[in-house]
Amino acid sequence: MSRYGSDLIVDLLVEAGVEHVALNPGATFRGIQDSIVQRDDGPALALCMHEAVAVAVAHGYAKAAGRPMAALLHNVVGLQNASMAVYNAWCDRAPILLIGGTGPKSKSERRPWIDWIHTANAQGEAVRDFVKWDDEPHDAASIGESFARALGAARSEPQGPVYLCYDVALQEDELPAGVAPPALDRYPTPSAPAPAEAEAERMLELLLAAERPLIIAGYAGGDAAAMESLGRLAAALGAAVIDTGVRFPLASDHPHNATGVEGVLEEADVVLALDVDDLQLRLGPRAGDERLTVLAAGLGNLRLRGWSHDYQALVPAAISVTASAATTVAALLRLLGDREADGAAERGGELGERVARARAGWRDEAGAATADGAVPLPRLLRELGAALGERPFRLASGTNGRLEHRLWSLREPRQYLGWHGGGGLGYGAGATIGCALGSEPGVISVDVQADGDLLYLPSALWTAVHLGLPALFVVNDNRQYGNTVEHAIRIAEQRGRGDRRYAGAGLADPPVDIASMASSFGLWARGPVSEVAELQETLAEAVAVAASGRPALVDVLTPGF
Repeated sequence: MSRYGSDLIVDLLVEAGVEHVALNPGATFRGIQDSIVQRDDGPALALCMHEAVAVAVAHGYAKAAGRPMAALLHNVVGLQNASMAVYNAWCDRAPILLIGGTGPKSKSERRPWIDWIHTANAQGEAVRDFVKWDDEPHDAASIGESFARALGAARSEPQGPVYLCYDVALQEDELPAGVAPPALDRYPTPSAPAPAEAEAERMLELLLAAERPLIIAGYAGGDAAAMESLGRLAAALGAAVIDTGVRFPLASDHPHNATGVEGVLEEADVVLALDVDDLQLRLGPRAGDERLTVLAAGLGNLRLRGWSHDYQALVPAAISVTASAATTVAALLRLLGDREADGAAERGGELGERVARARAGWRDEAGAATADGAVPLPRLLRELGAALGERPFRLASGTNGRLEHRLWSLREPRQYLGWHGGGGLGYGAGATIGCALGSEPGVISVDVQADGDLLYLPSALWTAVHLGLPALFVVNDNRQYGNTVEHAIRIAEQRGRGDRRYAGAGLADPPVDIASMASSFGLWARGPVSEVAELQETLAEAVAVAASGRPALVDVLTPGF
């Protein structure tokens, strides 16, 4: 039987453990698509109606499963459609295998018009500034090494998307004799950088001497061992932990998790920043405070590019090391041994009481919140948490303020998957699909879905139904682009002008019937819901539907419109 270049590419996907491939169909990867569907052990296809949805699916999957998924992108049009979603994945350090088709590169083989406008020189240039690596192998013998390098780049820290582009002819020509896929296990993923011994010793010395140590956790966590290690370090130091929200490093109700607790940052004298990209934002007015000793361990300097300023502001630090959060915590625990800082137990006990009081207050406030003709967002989240109860779930995409963490007890590794990373809208629904694909059977993927974000790419809902996924979409429907409204208010106040906050930002005239829209895609959908009693009943039904393995959507009116 003849074998083709696309068969070799799919051999490599299978050997790499890629179980799912998201795509919007395109002629330039028809060879790869055929090779996938002709294999009994090939990756499952996740058909999407837009390339940005396909990449968002792979983005959510990568964070849920902890390994790459692939997305197929059709020549220059598919790549450009996907580009914002690729940028989200870049900013969020999500490992994705982006597989592109192009050409035919041979001009004599092109169809008039269409193949010409959809072919580019070095097609990867369109995304080169926001992927870890891109390549366009030009013969079958180069496919294997190119793929192995891309896989290692995507998996190694700091992780990120990679782009491989294949000419139509390379996919569809017969393989030359002797060309076979390399054994990928001979190319292990490079290990993460670790702090030098002297650096780790100095960091520990400063942490042990601190009166109010604080740990700010960025790209940390990922498995039970990492969460346990961070909790153990915090307890031994008597340190509070603030979670930046890009990953899930510590249980939301852990006694040392002081995220959102007033005064914790202001009291700190030594801060250990674990792979925090946006340290200026996290430190606020204390960034550059000479009374604050900052110990920074991270991998952000390995991601510097000239095009995007996603590297954030440079913050002064007493010590700065190129190391991952995991290797830094491991080094500190090894040096610490059985010791603990003076006063650690007392500080930890006091902190636990503060955290418990704060969480009780947040729950009480949410339970008492009311609004005319709408459900306040904290109340919505409280009721959603109650409806989920003890069922296994993951929060695939949540509120910008991460209010869920204040009201819910999130404890399992990867139970919260962060956000889009790059600020590009249209992420939530696609990422929730990816979360469902990357989760164990019986786990509900939950999306607290902003209405504006959903309306960017609502066709993602069709994919959720098509794949039969246990997903719950709860729409925070304030009928506005809320962030834009806030900016409108702020600039009008600065200029002493009238408040016309909804001009160019309101979505209430006319209001979108989101439940009907979702129903048209085949979802079980209800709404708009505007009363708490109705919300409780509707959420109970929706959770039952999602638990049965079908996607459900509840549209909830929240204040703002």
